[in-house]
Amino acid sequence: MFFRNDYAFFSVAIYLFSLLLSSPIFSVEPRFDSEIELGSNIMDSKDTTVDLDNNDFFWWQHTHQSVSEIIGSWSNNMDTFLSGKPSLGKSDSQVEIRFGPILDKDATTGFFEFHAQLKLPNTKDRLRLVIESDGDSITPENVRNEATENSSVINSALESNFSAAVRYIKSDLGADIDAGVLVDFPLNPFLRLRFRQHDREGSWTWHQKQEAFAYYSEGLGVRYGLGVNHQFSSSLNYGSDFSIVWLDNKGLFYARENFFIHHYVNSKNKLSYQLSFLQSGEDGLIPDSFLYNLQYERFLHEDWLIGQVKPQFTHEAEENYSGNFSLTLSLVILFGPKYVH
Repeated sequence: MFFRNDYAFFSVAIYLFSLLLSSPIFSVEPRFDSEIELGSNIMDSKDTTVDLDNNDFFWWQHTHQSVSEIIGSWSNNMDTFLSGKPSLGKSDSQVEIRFGPILDKDATTGFFEFHAQLKLPNTKDRLRLVIESDGDSITPENVRNEATENSSVINSALESNFSAAVRYIKSDLGADIDAGVLVDFPLNPFLRLRFRQHDREGSWTWHQKQEAFAYYSEGLGVRYGLGVNHQFSSSLNYGSDFSIVWLDNKGLFYARENFFIHHYVNSKNKLSYQLSFLQSGEDGLIPDSFLYNLQYERFLHEDWLIGQVKPQFTHEAEENYSGNFSLTLSLVILFGPKYVH
C-alpha cells in the first residue's frame, strides 16, 4: 500500500530543497521575466479555488512561494549571464512535480515525474533549459500507465533517469532542437530534432510532428505524429491523435492511437475520457493492447496544487484481452513566479 510516509518524504524533500536554494551558493537578487509552456494536460486557470479556514500563512505555502521566486531568479540570472543584458519583468519559468500510487489487483506501485523549463527571453526567445525525470522514455507509444512507474513513489524518484538539455527554438520553421545528456553513469548524450505544423479552421484544429533523435545508448529513431481536435463548446472538446516511432537498435515500430474527450465542468474541475490502441512489430504492426480510462482533476489550492484520480482498464493481447483494472491517484505541484499570489 501507499503509506503516509511517502507523502511525508516529499513534504520534507520540498522543504529541504527550499533551504538549499536559499543558501548563499544560490542566493541571488531576483529579477523577473519570460513565459513558458510545459506541454501539460493540466487545466489553465487563474481562479483561486480553496477558502482557507483562516488567514495563517502555512509552512507549505511559504515553501512553495520561496521555491517559486527562486526559480524565477535562476531563470532571469541565467538569461542575463548568457545574453549580457539584464532580464526585466516577471518570469514565467515553471517546474512541475507529479507523483502518486498506482493500485491494481496484484500490487501497489508508484511513480514520480519532474519537468522543468527555464525560458531565456533575451536570447531572442529561442533558448530553454529543459530538465525531465523521464528522459530515457523514448517510446511513449507503448506506455500503458505511467512512464516512471516503480515499486513505490520513493523508488521512482530515486531511480529516475533525469535528462538535462538546452532547447533551441526556431519559431518561423516550427522547429526545435534539444542537445543534452541523461544524468547517469557514464553520462549519456542525446540529440533531438522536431518540426511541428498546426492550423485552425473554425472550431477545428489539426497538428502534426516529425521527429528524429539519437541517443548514445538507445541508438537512432524517427517519429511521426498527427492529431485533430474539435472545440464543441467553451467547456467541451474532443479529438484523436496518432503517432508511430521506429527504433534502429531494436528494429521495431511502435504505434498508438488515442481518442479523447475533455470536459471542463467549471473553473475547478475537469473530466477527461480516453480510449487508446497500441501496436508494435518489425515489418508490420500487430495489436499489443487497448485501454480506456477516466481522469478527474481538481484544483485543491489556488492554481498550483492539483489532485487527479484515474481509474483505467487495460486489455493485453498476450492475456487474451482480459481486463486489468488499475487506479492512479496523483498530486501535481506547480512552481514558478506565475503561481505566487
